[in-house]
Amino acid sequence: MPLHMARRMRRSRMLSLATIAVASAVVLTGCTSAVQKAESPDGNSPTKGGILHIVQAADVQPATLFAQNNPNFSLTRTVFNSLIDYNHKDLKPEPELATSWKMSDDGKALTFQLRKGVTFHDGSAFTAADVIASLKAVQRPGVASQTKSVATAISDMQAPNDHEVVITFSQAMSNTMDLFLMTPIIKAAAIDDALAGKSFMGTGPFSVKQYSPGQGFTLERYDDYWKKGAPYLDGVQITVVRDSQSMLSQLKSGQADLAMDLAPLDAASLKDTSGYELELSDANDSVQYIASNVTVPLLSDKRVRQAISYAIDRKRILEQVDGGIGSVASLPWAESSPAYDKSLVDHFARDLAKSKQLLEEADAVGKSVNIYYDAGFQPNTGIAQIAQFDLTQVGLKPNLIPLQASDFLDKLRTGGFDGMFLTGHGFGQLNPATLVKGAFPFNADANASSFDNAEYKQLANELWLSNGVPSKATLDKMNSFLLDQQFVSDLVLSTHTFAISSKVKGLSETMLDYLDLDSTYIQK
Repeated sequence: MPLHMARRMRRSRMLSLATIAVASAVVLTGCTSAVQKAESPDGNSPTKGGILHIVQAADVQPATLFAQNNPNFSLTRTVFNSLIDYNHKDLKPEPELATSWKMSDDGKALTFQLRKGVTFHDGSAFTAADVIASLKAVQRPGVASQTKSVATAISDMQAPNDHEVVITFSQAMSNTMDLFLMTPIIKAAAIDDALAGKSFMGTGPFSVKQYSPGQGFTLERYDDYWKKGAPYLDGVQITVVRDSQSMLSQLKSGQADLAMDLAPLDAASLKDTSGYELELSDANDSVQYIASNVTVPLLSDKRVRQAISYAIDRKRILEQVDGGIGSVASLPWAESSPAYDKSLVDHFARDLAKSKQLLEEADAVGKSVNIYYDAGFQPNTGIAQIAQFDLTQVGLKPNLIPLQASDFLDKLRTGGFDGMFLTGHGFGQLNPATLVKGAFPFNADANASSFDNAEYKQLANELWLSNGVPSKATLDKMNSFLLDQQFVSDLVLSTHTFAISSKVKGLSETMLDYLDLDSTYIQK
């Protein structure tokens, strides 16, 4: 059976805050029913029952539930819901726990009407108090979220009744709705336990029956889920299998039905294997990058950072590490982004002569540099090895330092790398402001590169505080700045992959790549 790449194409349109108020009127009728969504192309009805077995390389990280973090992709939308979802074709917000919303004319007050009859997994009612508590959790200094800048701009939250929330901001922002897309709503009294990994009280299609840290989750169907008829599955078993080859073996042996983010070459090997498919997330937001801590003397010179970017063979990474899934990149944006500029994709096409020239000008030839990488995601090892080879070619002495996922993330959040670091980032598919004001590698206010620059902060605020889509002039200035400074060097724009048994039907993902299993079933 040929490799099936279920890439759903979508056009891009970022909404102004004024348009959000209008758009909400269109979506008041609610979401498509689970039965409609799960109807298979051949007209067969979904099959109820069964356990979906998922394998993934890293354990979930409960402390990061309010952030987009790869290990949590299997948990966040299966156990929790957010106020809104995004339409994949045009990025318009759609109802989830909120049924409608209205923005004030000045863009500073947003009123949500909440869905009635929704309960948490313990049977207690979902109310406005839970929304306010979840948003207050995002505001906490120690809680990670790429939309924290939006959350901290909230000046007041009021609940006129149990099913209405009025949120007031200190200023209008272009990416306000991204906060409500990303924030899972957790029962107010159970938020601390969720962040500590002790319990997980959501409104989603599945409840947590058991969590074994380092090993995985057992989820069971929540019979009182607010989407009538959903889910079809009786439960989900999520197992941590730290090696991509082992995940592939479990998939082929029938022990697993779905493998999260196999190494691309392992995933590509399924193309000649009957009974398996590879679904590519249509978010197209998985960007592989290498970045620099600019406080390290060698890396404080932007000429060195530019030289590194010119030296790395992006095409080799795309073919040998990613199996040809994706495209080379010099900037962080997916094609859907208003900041995407096709003419800049090859700006840092490999140029060894240019790289050597810049290193010589900076008196950097022969200098050593550490390169840290998250070894929990296997492709990073391949990228690190290519980077090591390429930088050696131009006269640097790179030293590779692998870290486990949790240790890498801690350093990423605190800027604790004494050299370079490589992994992947998202958020090139949403409002550009969310990336430059929240994504850990790019956050203009505090980032993993310790890049503290007044011009960058000003540009980021121009993107952020615009009412709707930032102007092309502002986006062009931001692109020119990122290319010049290269504190982050984007390498390949790829996408998250879900290798599945052909028996698995109705699988979908959110625009944050969280698995949506509302309509998933196992064909008998």
